[in-house]
Amino acid sequence: MLDLTWWQVCAFVLTAAVAVLGGRLLGHALHRALYRRVLLTRSSTDDQFVLRLGGPIEAITMVVIWQALLGFYDFPASVLTFGRAIGHIGLLVALAWGAMRLIDTGFELLALRSVWITSQRVSHSLLPLARRMVKTALGVLIGVMILARLGYSVGPVLVLLAIVGGALALAAHRPLENVLAAYAILGDHGIREGDTVSLDNGTIGTIEAIGLYSTRLRTLAGTNVIVPNRKLADAQIERAAPRERHTQPLAVVVPHDAHPSQTQPGGLS
Repeated sequence: MLDLTWWQVCAFVLTAAVAVLGGRLLGHALHRALYRRVLLTRSSTDDQFVLRLGGPIEAITMVVIWQALLGFYDFPASVLTFGRAIGHIGLLVALAWGAMRLIDTGFELLALRSVWITSQRVSHSLLPLARRMVKTALGVLIGVMILARLGYSVGPVLVLLAIVGGALALAAHRPLENVLAAYAILGDHGIREGDTVSLDNGTIGTIEAIGLYSTRLRTLAGTNVIVPNRKLADAQIERAAPRERHTQPLAVVVPHDAHPSQTQPGGLS
């Protein structure tokens, strides 16, 4: 392990403690200054992003201060190499933490401000899944970079990830078809929940719910029919949605030369 004298051990621990304390104080001040700066802009989107970066900014500041303090002491080369490696790993973790916060904030703002997403229940159901997939991919990437920084060979890890990714892609082939078909049904077909439809196989019913993987229809006999979205997207659908009735008030035209008595009930002879 590391060959350190007693004062070098004390100095190593002291630099870490000072970096933690100074990083929290300086990082908090930097975050407040940055947040006050973005409050002056007209857009409120950047306010939401910067507000959630307090912890990552403090972590990055801790790493920077610790790396700077290591250069002020006469540590052996092995200790400096170990400290630099730990610093790089800490920086990667802090950046990944900040990226996770940005991903969460971005998806939350997208769910609130996108008219196309807020008007469709299917999109609301798909957003959490998409967010988890993006965060998982980012976590795997950071994990591979940390293993590479520690000196491990990442070649076998990349091959294993490729095999696992291919297996997951084959397993998710049908569910992904149903998810994409849900958007095709809502977009190209133009059918909505509550519409009465007739399928090419003779099934007639009212659409009760359009989910991510299947659509539920209630037939005229009162039974429920579950149709996978990929089959419903390929089917020939006859839509019989109820038409909206517009009632207009009856206009009565009165000639200009008419006698006032003729406009009253019973005034006509």
